[in-house]
Amino acid sequence: MRRLRLLTAMLFTALLIGACGQGSNDGHPGDADARAVLITTTVAEARDMPIWLETPGQVHSRSAPTLAAEVAGRITQVTADTGDAIKQGQLLAETDTSTLVLQKLAAQAAIERLEVHIANGKRRVERIEKLSARNLSSQTQLDDAREQLDAFNADYKAAVAQLAIVEDSLTKSRVVAPVAGVIQRRLITTGDFVNRGQPLFEITRPDELQAWLPYPESVALRIRIGQPVKIYSPLTPGKHVEGVVTDLQPTVGDGSRAVMAIVDLDNPGKLRPGATLAGKVLVETHRQAVMIPNGSIVRRPAGELVYVINGNIAVARIVQPGYQEDGMIEIVSGLAGGETIAADGASFLSDGATVKVSE
Repeated sequence: MRRLRLLTAMLFTALLIGACGQGSNDGHPGDADARAVLITTTVAEARDMPIWLETPGQVHSRSAPTLAAEVAGRITQVTADTGDAIKQGQLLAETDTSTLVLQKLAAQAAIERLEVHIANGKRRVERIEKLSARNLSSQTQLDDAREQLDAFNADYKAAVAQLAIVEDSLTKSRVVAPVAGVIQRRLITTGDFVNRGQPLFEITRPDELQAWLPYPESVALRIRIGQPVKIYSPLTPGKHVEGVVTDLQPTVGDGSRAVMAIVDLDNPGKLRPGATLAGKVLVETHRQAVMIPNGSIVRRPAGELVYVINGNIAVARIVQPGYQEDGMIEIVSGLAGGETIAADGASFLSDGATVKVSE
């Protein structure tokens, strides 16, 4: 309200000056005060100015395994859902094992049968060897017996391997969590038939997240690994997470030099994979930059200028503005710092105008 009254007073003063300029000047000493423009002032401050490059981004998980089916079959049970926190080794789903159980029984029977054949084969070889030693059996009979025994032994090894494969498939029919984390997506339901390699669950680790910040080609060369970063989320207004650029990846495109700045988030708070965020990277710091309020700059046909206050006189000075931050703007040239300049009411001034500073 006070600012509104001040601006109203400034406008009235400007109109009054115009009216007085059209009338006669009687030379009274109070005329100068009557023509003075009411303003406020500020001091051009020299301080370090950080240069941040802002961009929208997205949250990704550093470790986000997709759990796939290792055996084909029909899903008989699903014990985890999207959003559930899970522990390593926890059962998430099961597939039908009836066929595998029958295959296991068949493999076990084959092993038992071959064990009998091997035992009989060994006795037969021993018997023929004894007969051969007394020239009561031919060498051919002995060779055939040994060959048959070797074949039984080879079949036995194959049967044992087949049993191991079936038992491994039975184990893998139980889908368990490879790591602790959170189920980001459940891709199956009870009754689904899944093939080997088909995705079942997407798992994320909320304590190991990354912010992916895309930057266009025009500024890509200014982004470097190790630069400080601030991450802002709409889920936590007024708060931010700090980190550094840990990796740079080129984005796909014909002739594009745009980059994706990746930031590891060790303390993500309420951030979750897939969420949108805003990030800014500190690319440089301007040492002892001259800073003034945005409202102190006035645009005239001659260019952008400020009014330096000398006593009660406003002196126009052309300036070159630079970066802006939090309502302040950097002056690259035209001010050295420490000057008193007009703030509110600057737009009503002209070079050499008489001013009255509001207390």
